[in-house]
Amino acid sequence: MDIIQKTGIPTKNKGDGLSSADINRINSAVNQNVEANNLYLRSIFDVNLELGTDRYYTLSEAISLVPQNRRRPGFRVRYLNSPGFYNELIFIGDTLDEWNNQDKWSRGGGIIDGGEY
Repeated sequence: MDIIQKTGIPTKNKGDGLSSADINRINSAVNQNVEANNLYLRSIFDVNLELGTDRYYTLSEAISLVPQNRRRPGFRVRYLNSPGFYNELIFIGDTLDEWNNQDKWSRGGGIIDGGEY
């Protein structure tokens, strides 16, 4: 309902019809949300989630697992590094030639206690 409220469509009662303009507004709102979610998903690689594992990784191992086509400055990598603790780091290098240089990774999110956001 929150998405519909942000489209400018007047409040509808159960059983009220939608005009084609209403449907276009809803479609635009949904498309904007999908685009925002896709942008977020392209900006982070959660090693354990995407590989479906609960093993522990080092930074070197985690960044090597990021697919080549997703690597870019500002990219974030998240991985389980010890029982109950995730590391989340941001690639601060200027070029992808620096990808494996651990000095070019910054603790954006740091350690997340308990592994939950």
